[in-house]
Amino acid sequence: MKSLVIATFPAQAGKLEELKQLFRDALGDTRAFDGCISIDVHVEESTETIHLIEYWESLDHYEAYLQWRMENGLAELLNPILDGGAEGLKIYRCGEKEDI
Repeated sequence: MKSLVIATFPAQAGKLEELKQLFRDALGDTRAFDGCISIDVHVEESTETIHLIEYWESLDHYEAYLQWRMENGLAELLNPILDGGAEGLKIYRCGEKEDI
């Protein structure tokens, strides 16, 4: 069953376009990663924040992806762009949908 992950990337003032370009360059590899079902990008212009709405086969697939990104320099790319550096990234691992 698919799992939802929401990742929030707050850009530093004036760096939203740079962050958008980073995603244009990177999301092809993300979408091709094992277990990725889909990723939608939402831009909140007023706060210069990008939200990724991601569906993965499982949270284990997502964790493997995140580990791969960290090993390949994600933090170094995000540090000069995000408000708070890579630490400014917020990830919500919502998991599987429940019928309540």
